[in-house]
Amino acid sequence: MALHSELWFPSVIWSGMMHSVDNIDIAKFAYRRKKEDKGVVISNYGGWQSSSLTVSENLSVDYLIREILDTEVDNCRRQVGLPPLELYNIWININPPNSYNQLHNHVGAVFSGVYYVSADENQGNIQFERSDGAEYHLPLENENLTYYNATRSTYKAKTGGLYIFPGWLKHSVQGNATPKDRISVSFNYGEKK
Repeated sequence: MALHSELWFPSVIWSGMMHSVDNIDIAKFAYRRKKEDKGVVISNYGGWQSSSLTVSENLSVDYLIREILDTEVDNCRRQVGLPPLELYNIWININPPNSYNQLHNHVGAVFSGVYYVSADENQGNIQFERSDGAEYHLPLENENLTYYNATRSTYKAKTGGLYIFPGWLKHSVQGNATPKDRISVSFNYGEKK
């Protein structure tokens, strides 16, 4: 007898590279915004996180939202059978040397994500943590890691990289081990209100 397998409760992470975004303009805007915005502290340690951005603050950020994030998020939500979503909030992160983001999730968001404006893998990769308790049941030493038995997944920080994931998926960002700032734009999408 051959058993039929079904995949339930998956944690999907979408990834890709964006090449049409004006990263130089967004980086300049990020530093201007940092001068006038005290920012917030949520998961960031040593870095700056802006308060929520609004439409029309910067044309390049508007393009990122309209042409890339809305399109990609819409494709993701269709793949998993969700109704249309709306942007809840979007913000900028500037992480100087030795700064990082602690393990967290985005309460209330259906999809969350990050777009890297200026980054490389030595500036801190994003890590996703399994949170279903499987680590208490899976063998501790397993040389054959798969999507099924892994407890952590790491994705490289790289300029132009876009990652979209469920808002409830716990994640952190490793420390920046370079003398340059890592700049990213993060966002949350949720149910239309």
